[in-house]
Amino acid sequence: MSTSALVSHVMTMLVDTQQAQALWSGCGYIHKFTYQGELLVAKVATVPAQLAHRHITQSPHSLRRKYQSYEKELNFYRHTGQRYISVCTLPEVKALAHQNEVFILVLSDFETQGYRNVSAASRVHLDYMLTWLARFHAVGLVDPDLLTGVVRGNYWHLDTRPDEFERMASGELKNSAQAINQRLIDCPYQTLIHGDAKLANFAFSSKQALGYDFQHVGLGVGIADVMLLLTSIYSGRELETQALVCLDSYFEQLGRALSGIWSAERIAELEKSWRELWPYVWADFHRFLMGWKPDHQKLTAYMFSQSELCLAQLGEVRC
Repeated sequence: MSTSALVSHVMTMLVDTQQAQALWSGCGYIHKFTYQGELLVAKVATVPAQLAHRHITQSPHSLRRKYQSYEKELNFYRHTGQRYISVCTLPEVKALAHQNEVFILVLSDFETQGYRNVSAASRVHLDYMLTWLARFHAVGLVDPDLLTGVVRGNYWHLDTRPDEFERMASGELKNSAQAINQRLIDCPYQTLIHGDAKLANFAFSSKQALGYDFQHVGLGVGIADVMLLLTSIYSGRELETQALVCLDSYFEQLGRALSGIWSAERIAELEKSWRELWPYVWADFHRFLMGWKPDHQKLTAYMFSQSELCLAQLGEVRC
């Protein structure tokens, strides 16, 4: 299959978006099509000067962030993804291109391989996602060369959200934002995180999960992905009762992924370090939501309690 011919074929489809699925806030389309007898999916993205989103006014900073997110995704699939396909399932890449300010990513259609998206996750689905994340994070932990020159991951970290930070109401959380951010940066156990690990970015077979959408991949602590995943599945009392159960399950899978490569002592040190940061990843996301959409449904009692715990710990350190 000729990559250049495939990209040219995708470009001819851009005039017809009737059968396409729109990307987030007017940033392009997902096209499903058959090429040389194979069912493929093309993600064709551009970054408009203003997003089609009622909560977002595009600033030069946010415009650059969105543009860089598509660059990140292409670079992940082009340079890094091959290191991961033996341990956690990813879509198969057929073609990549960036031309005339258009980002083109052509993948095999995972539905032909028996994977399906779900609108609500069962406990089995959740276990599959936690296992996928643990294996993904383990790769970056054992191969630090993968992290060389990599920028921070996720879409809410403080350095990439100055507009939202300015809009935040004053208070202890805003005053502590830099200290929270620095604590996460200073953690000695950094890895490559997915950065947008929500239910919508996974598909499932009867045996495992497949992860995709790597626009926000980058450096971070693995539990930031776990936190975001839980916000896409649980809310209210269910989140309060299941959060630590899921965290235990994640660390069990992470230990298995690192076993035989790291010593038991080192794995235990990693787990201790990341568990101590559990309130910090919640407070960090809380800070973003308060500046972006302070009535967001993800602002839950569990998030508030974790933020309070984080702030109390920071206060003890300052004293």
